[in-house]
Amino acid sequence: MSDSSCENTGSDSENSVELDINLEALQESANNVFHTQCNSIQKLSEGGFHKVYILKMEDGTEYIGRVAFPEYPHWKTESEVAVMEYVRLNTNIPVPKVYHWNSSINNPVGAEYILMERLPGGRLCDIWSDLSIEKKKLVLLKVIEIQLALKKLMFPMIGSVFFDDNSNDQFKIDQIIEIAFFANERATLTTMERGPFNTIKEYILAVIQNQILYYRTFKSLEQQNRWIPKYEELCKLVPKYFSDERDTFVLTHGDFHSSNILVNDIEITGVIDWECSGAFPMECLCTYPVWITDNPMVEITKEESAENLTLQEFFRNEMLRRDPDFIRILDSMNEEKKEFYSAVFSQDEVWKVEDFLESLKK
Repeated sequence: MSDSSCENTGSDSENSVELDINLEALQESANNVFHTQCNSIQKLSEGGFHKVYILKMEDGTEYIGRVAFPEYPHWKTESEVAVMEYVRLNTNIPVPKVYHWNSSINNPVGAEYILMERLPGGRLCDIWSDLSIEKKKLVLLKVIEIQLALKKLMFPMIGSVFFDDNSNDQFKIDQIIEIAFFANERATLTTMERGPFNTIKEYILAVIQNQILYYRTFKSLEQQNRWIPKYEELCKLVPKYFSDERDTFVLTHGDFHSSNILVNDIEITGVIDWECSGAFPMECLCTYPVWITDNPMVEITKEESAENLTLQEFFRNEMLRRDPDFIRILDSMNEEKKEFYSAVFSQDEVWKVEDFLESLKK
């Protein structure tokens, strides 16, 4: 099956983001942290908000240098480091150990960065299509273990994980670090409501109202007149889908995709890229792995689609055996509610809002 999330690796591509960073300073930081000379630095990959480098040391060890783009400075890096440490301390999920980080751009590197463990293995997305269906099922069994381990990590509010009072083993839930709250100049909106949130209803209303604020601040009068009334209609629909009842929220990976799962054959050796992760509604965690669902943006064959259905059935039966509540929550997300979520988090794909509102009239 095609996997559109797989990123290019190696040298910069046409779509590479230009960053004015000092790689020699990153090497020097590694020298100081690991007490050995960094002999070389090589770009490994590039994500939506970071570049990743392999740091090869004189003693033969290798580490990862993850350099952040200037998107929502300080907070995103602080949360990413904290959530990885939280998962490392509270589960058996293999996550990179963080050795050093700097969440300020006022450092010799010239950007926020993290120095972390390099985990073994390659990305699942690079080998998935070559695996037999039996091996795919074995991988899914390990994915289920990860999802159930995360489901046990419960919180009283929706938000992101941070260290509490600069302690690296005490944690708290604070403002939410999520694309809908910082992308495309949203980070500059100081009056935006960022949580943490006590209920799903509060959370969803904040996303919609923040979108209205974004349009009033950055969009033309013509766009405001067209789209703000649409978002106001969405606001009125929120009570239809969500109540004022307090709920329990669970730790959810912000991009749980096969490109962020490292494997050695069928053994999962790492789960990486934890930015924009945090405490979210159960229904955000309790889903099929996205890579065994048909992506409408990617052309796949009938055979691939049929295999996806087979794998979904396998996943469902196994999860039902282990945790019926997971499947109950998965099934509670009917198509209308999914479309509502899609409209709420449409960000700049505002046509989704219009399409959803039109669909309710049919």
